Amino acid sequence: MKIFFIGFMGSGKTHWGKRVSEKVHIPFFDLDEQITAHEEKSIVEIFSENGEEYFRLLEKDILHIITEMFLQ
Repeated sequence: MKIFFIGFMGSGKTHWGKRVSEKVHIPFFDLDEQITAHEEKSIVEIFSENGEEYFRLLEKDILHIITEMFLQ
């Protein structure tokens, strides 16, 4: 089972994602946390140093990796 929460910053995606993952016993991944760990930079640093287009590509690529490797 794969469940994705999408929405604006501060809309509760992480909060509800963690709760749902515990309830249905599936892994939870916060995409922003995965991106910052991969880049070893904050989201603000990524935006200021590389721009939004680069960040959006990272989002797409890392989401693809997570769904392929961890959520089969």
